[in-house]
Amino acid sequence: MRGRILPALDSLLHGLISLGLAALLTAFILVGASQHGGQGNSQLAADSLRMLWSPAIFAGVGVLLIANGLLRCLWLLLRRPVSPAAAAPERPADAYERACAELGVEPGSDWAVVRSAWRRNLPKWHPDQGGAVDVWRRKLAA
Repeated sequence: MRGRILPALDSLLHGLISLGLAALLTAFILVGASQHGGQGNSQLAADSLRMLWSPAIFAGVGVLLIANGLLRCLWLLLRRPVSPAAAAPERPADAYERACAELGVEPGSDWAVVRSAWRRNLPKWHPDQGGAVDVWRRKLAA
C-alpha cells in the first residue's frame, strides 16, 4: 500500500510547491508594477502586469497536480484490496515440482541455475528454431 500512496502524496506536494511559486511570482510582479506605476513609468508597469501569465502557468500546473494527487488518494481509498488467494487461482502443491521437472532443474535450485537451463535449452525448444509449439508452450508455462 505504501508504494501506491507515495506517488499520490508526491503529486500533492509538487502541486502545493507549484502554487506557492505562483503566489510568490505574482507578489513580486505586482509589487514591481506598483513601484513602476508610483514612479510615473506607466509603460513599465503595464509590461510588468503582462508578465502575470508566468505565475498563471505555475498555478495551473499546481492545480492539476493537486487534482491528480487527490484522485489517486480517492482511488486508493475506494478500491478494495484484493487478497492474494482471490487474485491467483489455487494451484496444486506439486505444480512447482512439475515446473522444475519440465525445465530440467532440481526443485529449490538457485535462480541462476534455472536461468542457465532456460538459456541452454532455448534453441531446441523455440518454434522458430525447429521446436514444437506445444513443447514451447509447456516450457513457457513452467
